[in-house]
Amino acid sequence: MKRWNWLFLLFILCDCSSTSDLNKDPNKNKDDEFALYEPDQLELFNRYVYGFNRMLDAFIIKPVAIAYDLGTPENVKYCTRSFIKNVRGPLSAVNYLLQGEGEKSSKTILRFLLNTTFGLCGLLDFAEFIGIKENPTTFNETLSSWGVEPGPYIMLPIIGPTTFRGAFGYAFDWFADPVYYVAKHSKSHHNTHHQFVHWLWGVTAAEVIDIRASLLTALDDIYETSSDSYVTIRSMIFQRQKKVDDRLQRSSK
Repeated sequence: MKRWNWLFLLFILCDCSSTSDLNKDPNKNKDDEFALYEPDQLELFNRYVYGFNRMLDAFIIKPVAIAYDLGTPENVKYCTRSFIKNVRGPLSAVNYLLQGEGEKSSKTILRFLLNTTFGLCGLLDFAEFIGIKENPTTFNETLSSWGVEPGPYIMLPIIGPTTFRGAFGYAFDWFADPVYYVAKHSKSHHNTHHQFVHWLWGVTAAEVIDIRASLLTALDDIYETSSDSYVTIRSMIFQRQKKVDDRLQRSSK
């Protein structure tokens, strides 16, 4: 199973880069607003997959996330998040280069080097401590900067909700990730059977659980207050994609 297949961000808005939209008041997204967005051409398929993902979340992901949230000390959670962010750094640097953002790419690489060394392999966010804040990006945003439209909405098994552009972005981010490339092609005798890639799967699983734990209340609110949680989440996806497109359009001027 590829790492991006582990990305059961369910109702994380597509890029793994932010959870702020879900943590806002879900009542602000009314069902009568959804006519503003393009039709859901794959709605029948999407709803079946949505039901499967909900069931998988209810029986596996959410219980693990609850146990993690209640049983993990805050300092361990901080180190986990810091380490995951550091591992994702080189991929953001690659995407910034593809976006023509050389300065941001260099800053991201500097963060990675500082946190890998002075931050104890990324367990501490040393770079943020000295004022160099994280600013992740993905190939979905790269495609947006190139003018590629989001395309139809699609609910993917395990991965969750996204658009055609976002789905292609997931695939590219997996194969283009420098950390994945090094892990897979290292000639070390410790890596004969790609053990380093298996280690990255573990990192991704930890990322999913950590993010899901941060959304326990937000997702419960959506399920309880929305007349159709599928439609509410679909609306959030399109709103997020629009924010990405608008931000990148402004920055390109």
